[in-house]
Amino acid sequence: MEPGADQGRTPRSGIMSELNIYYALVGCYFFAFGMQFVLYPSLVAFVLTATPAGIGLAQSALSAPMFCLLLFGGLLAERVRAGATLAKLNLAFSFMSVALCMIVGSGALTYELLIGYAIIVGCCAAFMMPVRDAALNGIVEREAAMGRHTPIATAAAVTTAVQIGAQIAGILVARFAGSHPAPFLALQAVVLALGAAVCLGLQAPKPTGHERTISGALRDMREGLAYAFRDPVMSPMLISAAYVGVFVIGAFQVLFPLIVREAYGGDARSQASQLGALLACFWGASFVSAVVLSRLKPLRQPGRSLIASHLIGAAALFSFGFHKPFAMFALIVVLWGFAAGVAISTSRTIVQSAAGQRYLGRVLAVYSMGFMGGAPIGSALVGFAASEWGARSAAFAPAICLALAAIALAVFTPLWRYAPTSATADAETR
Repeated sequence: MEPGADQGRTPRSGIMSELNIYYALVGCYFFAFGMQFVLYPSLVAFVLTATPAGIGLAQSALSAPMFCLLLFGGLLAERVRAGATLAKLNLAFSFMSVALCMIVGSGALTYELLIGYAIIVGCCAAFMMPVRDAALNGIVEREAAMGRHTPIATAAAVTTAVQIGAQIAGILVARFAGSHPAPFLALQAVVLALGAAVCLGLQAPKPTGHERTISGALRDMREGLAYAFRDPVMSPMLISAAYVGVFVIGAFQVLFPLIVREAYGGDARSQASQLGALLACFWGASFVSAVVLSRLKPLRQPGRSLIASHLIGAAALFSFGFHKPFAMFALIVVLWGFAAGVAISTSRTIVQSAAGQRYLGRVLAVYSMGFMGGAPIGSALVGFAASEWGARSAAFAPAICLALAAIALAVFTPLWRYAPTSATADAETR
């Protein structure tokens, strides 16, 4: 969004502040996203009983469209009103949930149909993510104009806490789906439709200053990529996003359902319940750490916390290679979740505070592309590795690579020493 895009528009007061409306729409989306965390892999692994390679490819189908389209989503974020656009994208996602509900309810689910659903939902998310993330800075500015001052680091931490809390709620609800997921897919659709209505409460005006021509969009795309890769802070953040996508998200998506199925057994209902319990443990711990960070002064050197959390995640992944009681497995997942909450909050803070306002939408899109581009690669590689060596042995490679990548980031980039000026100023005034 351009500097001054909000000029000439007087913020209006209402029953609920715009920042709280933003938190509400984030909550609606990620409640549905949390349900999908359980429902989608359960349909693939426990209902369709796909092979490990098939599970990896199915998870790749969900994230690959995001990698291909996220940069276009960043361009869209700098050219459209956030509220109306997010409402339309939420409704499209809701429609796909209704369609999948009808397919599952009629007993017509196939692997190919599920892949088709994943691709379309991934396309919606590719445009939704940068539009939603880029809207936060403008909301904070409009709130400040009304006398409600919230540091961007605090708003980012609260957003993370809302995101994770909503995901936990969705995961816990979806745990009860078992062998009858259709009603839960219908609930997912209702929540997304509610989120579409909430989106209309955003007051962001249509951004100005960007050409609407194809040549202008392509030029903006080149400029955004050049800025992101040349900036001394954004460049290492892009690197961290890429390796987290490959070594964390890809492994996370594939190893959890595979380990549950192969190591702890049970029928589809008990396996879905165990998967939901692990996801709830992970995101519950992440929620706690994100809430704690939102109540503390902004970190002076968030890069150190980010890198340390990645090393903790690598240790947790390495432990997946050894058999253990389910309770011990869940405890390790909780510890990993605490570190992940720190990583999510600090990465959001660094990116939102370091990115130039002119390039914000494109930078957020490029950053998200690191996650989404790495995730399908990681999912596919871990899936094939699990087919050859088993789910537990497949955990060693991403664990070791994650640790080496985090150490390299600390040694060869300025991220370890990075101290955002906004965080320093906020820490001195709070």
